Amino acid sequence: MTSRVSKERGWSRDVAVWSGIALLVACVVAVALPASTEAQSRPGDLESLLTRAGAQLEEHYQRAQRIVSTEKVWVRSFHRNMRSNGSPRHMEFEHRVEWDAAGAGLPPTVTVFRDLLQVDGRSPTADDRDACLMPVEVDQDPLAMLLPYRQKEFSFRLVGDERVDDRQTTRVAYEPLEQGDPKITWEDDCVSLELPGHSAGELWIDPETGDVVRLDEHLMGRFEFREPPERARDIPARLTLERSELSIRYNRVRFEDPPETLMLPEAVESSWTLVGPSFVPRYVRRQEFSDHRRFVGDGRIVR
Repeated sequence: MTSRVSKERGWSRDVAVWSGIALLVACVVAVALPASTEAQSRPGDLESLLTRAGAQLEEHYQRAQRIVSTEKVWVRSFHRNMRSNGSPRHMEFEHRVEWDAAGAGLPPTVTVFRDLLQVDGRSPTADDRDACLMPVEVDQDPLAMLLPYRQKEFSFRLVGDERVDDRQTTRVAYEPLEQGDPKITWEDDCVSLELPGHSAGELWIDPETGDVVRLDEHLMGRFEFREPPERARDIPARLTLERSELSIRYNRVRFEDPPETLMLPEAVESSWTLVGPSFVPRYVRRQEFSDHRRFVGDGRIVR
């Protein structure tokens, strides 16, 4: 997933940030039951759970690529004392997921596409589309880690059984096995950070169906980087990404004609904290999904 922060009217004073971070973490924290020693000692259960979740996710992607949803996004920034930095920004997108099954032994790919429809209740301009605070038009789905060919890139651990949104789930912690090379890209007043393998998290999985009910992810440690010399007026500034958090809730959505039920994202809470000269330090974003429509074989749209 990608987050952006920008120098815009009512937002930042000087420079901005564009955090294209595939490592966002949990802003919404639920009360968790204590970890179960029994649950942590059953590797066979973990293996079967991940197998079920991976198979369910593959089937989900094949079906969900026919789904178009409305995505509403609210973004706010705050100073160190949590004083609001300007008014919230509201955006509305058409949201869809594309599944490319590839072939000839190649792994499938999952891509999220967004089409910007409105900004603060009006039609978007070119400046709106280029703004750093804007969620990117093409993104990755964090659940893709559960695809069978991706699971080998992570270490998984059973934590315990919990109820989430009135469903019995198994809580699973995960960490990447390797860290990739950071990619830092500056564009105008924006900086993009791609930090593969720098985040860890937890999944809440329905053991009966393999559905993921919730995902939380967080940056495992602070990440420091410098402003490039060609951009600095004096000594290049040292910047620190202190925190990056993400929490996603999923829920069942029922379709008719023909009848079908899919697990789709319901809400996403994300936040990140960046420390450096001229940067507003804290950013919070909420995304909500609604008005799900399904394209069926004859071109009809079913809600």
